[in-house]
Amino acid sequence: MTNHSITIWVYDDEGASELSVQSALATMQDKLSSSILITIHTISSQDIINNKLSESKDIGVLVMPGGADLPYCQKLDGQGNDIIRDFIGAGNLYIGICAGGYYGARDIQFSGQRYENGYKNSYEINGPRELAFFSGTAIGSMATLTHGQLYDETVASKAMVTLNYANGEQDEVYYHGGAYFEADNKVNKGPDFNAVSNMNFNVLATYDDGKNAVITGDFGQGKYLLSGVHFELCADVYERYAVKEASAADVERERDFLASMKYDDYGKLIYLEIAKMIKEVYRSKKT
Repeated sequence: MTNHSITIWVYDDEGASELSVQSALATMQDKLSSSILITIHTISSQDIINNKLSESKDIGVLVMPGGADLPYCQKLDGQGNDIIRDFIGAGNLYIGICAGGYYGARDIQFSGQRYENGYKNSYEINGPRELAFFSGTAIGSMATLTHGQLYDETVASKAMVTLNYANGEQDEVYYHGGAYFEADNKVNKGPDFNAVSNMNFNVLATYDDGKNAVITGDFGQGKYLLSGVHFELCADVYERYAVKEASAADVERERDFLASMKYDDYGKLIYLEIAKMIKEVYRSKKT
């Protein structure tokens, strides 16, 4: 797997969180480069419309980071999403993280809170999405993971959560407003090995309540991974964007999150799956 190259494109445009973008640029290179030759770039909506994805080498990986998915829709609906679907279907990978995970599902149901005129108000974002790699619904935020707090910009809606993998392993990963992924029927393949595959998705990991936290699937000759958690985070980047910007009341909690990311194995199990997916796509394209 070391005699060919992978081009990773990290989406960086309106709606994309700089914390997620900069972390992905750092950790995708670090976690995958031991077995894969990687070139990594940011890419904008206009770049996608201008067919920059076609400059990928042997395999391209499009990373849609955390942030807010409505601006993704505003920039990419129509031509941009058609190009992305064609790109993945031709034998490349889509990695959707938090907002990017919502964006890769056929439908979303999102509930959050925000301050308006000094008051905290609830809001909802519901509707179809054009990429529709996953034939189901991405549902969040998950207040059960954050002591009843729906997503907002505060530390109260953040948590380190346990993921349970099909092979029996577990790890702790950062959560902030992400989804769980619900199929149209409840038939899937994952931690419950008595279940069967539901068309095009498999469960890589679940939350403690059994809901699907990270899913993978096939799309044409390509593959996708949708994650409700931020496995991509880089401790140095988190310190710069979250800890140093935290209020005095929140800084200790942010430091606790930072400490959890400093282990070399942070996000490792999901990155191992991405490396496996890359190898599978490469073998498929060569046969």
